[in-house]
Amino acid sequence: MPATLQEEHSILIVDDDEQLRDMLTQYLSNYGYRVLSAQDGPAAVSLAERERPHLIVLDLDMPGMDGVEVLRALRAKRYAGGVMLLTGVQDEKSLKEALDLGSIDIVGKPADLERIRLAIEVSLILSKR
Repeated sequence: MPATLQEEHSILIVDDDEQLRDMLTQYLSNYGYRVLSAQDGPAAVSLAERERPHLIVLDLDMPGMDGVEVLRALRAKRYAGGVMLLTGVQDEKSLKEALDLGSIDIVGKPADLERIRLAIEVSLILSKR
């Protein structure tokens, strides 16, 4: 039997909010995705380099290494997968820079789980182009 779209894809969730990270991990796992998670930028870059997830769901506003810095580091390491941003911040400069670095989508926080899942599905399709 052929694998479903979800079974073919791994997703890395990067967010300093442990509760949100755990909730997204559980929710997406229930849909059959292989989900990895990281609590900060350095852990995300290291994990992405090792595991090469198909999509990274990246919080823009994190202490230390923010989402734009993570995205810049990923691109410097030739990460070619998709990146979708989650953010509760309306920093236009950071959002523009993230889009310039190849972010596929930006989802505002708070967002319901179904909205995030649908954005992930679209991002996975767009990242295949």
